[in-house]
Amino acid sequence: MSASRATHKSIFESKLSKFQNKIEETKEELTKNVWSDTYVKPEFSKKAADYARPLPGSLTEKRGIKAGHYVTNEMIFCLELIAGYGVGEPPNCIVKFGPLFHAYQHYSGSLIGMLKLARKYGLIDFEGEMLYQKQDDHKEIRLLKPIDEIRRSVKFSGDPVNCVQIVE
Repeated sequence: MSASRATHKSIFESKLSKFQNKIEETKEELTKNVWSDTYVKPEFSKKAADYARPLPGSLTEKRGIKAGHYVTNEMIFCLELIAGYGVGEPPNCIVKFGPLFHAYQHYSGSLIGMLKLARKYGLIDFEGEMLYQKQDDHKEIRLLKPIDEIRRSVKFSGDPVNCVQIVE
């Protein structure tokens, strides 16, 4: 066999190998495509570490991290507003829901979510599970920690799923 034929054969084998790899990649992609005839429904374990988390390095992860920063800052802002409108010193700094709702609506529409999140982390307390405009305007929201301590201890965790972290 001449050197020319050997070179052509190795080039052909190289291209054939690339083609075969592309076929395998396409088959694998089609098993993940819900519109494909070869789609295989994935099995998920709720105990897996990556369950309900975006793929590392994906745009979804980047959006989640950006949203985590936003939520953390929004919660701190909400607590600063409570401290500003509240009467007394923590843990007895109190503001009524009605005035807080009217003040906060100029900045954002997510007051209830921020209040529930702050209560989850033990930063505020209020009666009941939910607060409703008009019906609960008289209910008191109690700031449990000084705002300076909150600013120091509430940080973004870096995790898009559980975005808020309390550091001591």
